[in-house]
Amino acid sequence: MMRSGLGRLSYGFLAAALWTVTPTTQAMSATAFETAKQTGTVTVGLANEKPYAYIETDGKVTGAIVEVLRAALEPLGITKIEANVNEFSALVPGVMAGRFDIIGAGMYVTPKRCESIAFTNPLTQIATVLATHAGNPGNIHSLEDIAKSSTLKVGSQLGTAQVDDLHRAGIPDDRIVLFTRDTEGFSGLQAGRVDAIYYPALEISELIAKTGAKDVERVEPFTIAKGTDGKPLLNFQSLGLRKEDTDFIEALNKQISALRASGKLAEILKPFGFSAQDLPADGVTAAAICSGS
Repeated sequence: MMRSGLGRLSYGFLAAALWTVTPTTQAMSATAFETAKQTGTVTVGLANEKPYAYIETDGKVTGAIVEVLRAALEPLGITKIEANVNEFSALVPGVMAGRFDIIGAGMYVTPKRCESIAFTNPLTQIATVLATHAGNPGNIHSLEDIAKSSTLKVGSQLGTAQVDDLHRAGIPDDRIVLFTRDTEGFSGLQAGRVDAIYYPALEISELIAKTGAKDVERVEPFTIAKGTDGKPLLNFQSLGLRKEDTDFIEALNKQISALRASGKLAEILKPFGFSAQDLPADGVTAAAICSGS
């Protein structure tokens, strides 16, 4: 009788323990997407750079990529975006470490980055261009012009795909100056630390417009850098997530496709300086870009 009573008591404790542990285990196994739907909130990693993703003086998180993300999340019941500001080079390690859910900084999809994180299908396509001193005293119209010179220096941003373009064009490291932010690169050009800076076209236009600078101009005409296949390099911007967040990526891709089909994607991007020509062609996918095809 005593053993039987102890058995029933032990069983009762075991059942209670299982009842207590199970909900906790389920909560721990919730995906980032499930958690975001439950809380209505997502944390976005950004570099605080216009026009892609930045924080206004009133604290609002906005920008071209952020507003597309906001429109894609709303039908999913996720209405609050919290910002986690980082140096651009810290965004990939940050999302991998779970410090935030999504990279919303207008990051380019590259095969190298695809080894570490996953991307949604692209939101935009961007050409990268040069800006130089007014009047283009170096007569620079391509990256190759810089490579052929023995003295011209070019600046770009640490941790970006632009740096690969510079190397591919044959520009040596001792004539490449890397800055942590586009604003620093712009100031470096004005101060004469470099003869040109190499950034996405929208960033160049935004920097010139924001500063009202008369001593800097976008290089025109400019020969867009080519890849190893001889095709002009167009960079595609996407949202970056952890590789395991497949359900979140699938849901975002469906919403991005719907925004594009309705014309809303172009409408959202237009105030930030994008045109219809800056939208990826139909059928361009993150998977194809990651594979290098």
